[in-house]
Amino acid sequence: MRPLSLLSRERRMRLFDGCQAALVWLAVLASVVADREVESLALAAIAAVALAAAFVALCPVAPAPRPRDASPMTREDETHVL
Repeated sequence: MRPLSLLSRERRMRLFDGCQAALVWLAVLASVVADREVESLALAAIAAVALAAAFVALCPVAPAPRPRDASPMTREDETHVL
């Protein structure tokens, strides 16, 4: 498993968006349910997901991969056919 600090920006954004969606569903659950225990469990889950989203948002961006050096094509490379 790769450390979270090495995730690409796109993966971190998808994870953050997923946390936001989970927060919405947990808030709906906490406000609709009549059972006090389920409501407190949903609120605890909201706090945990919010902390995870904040952690993801504050992680440093992974360095961009360096482009490979462009090697000059030779005449043999141009005429090579599979």
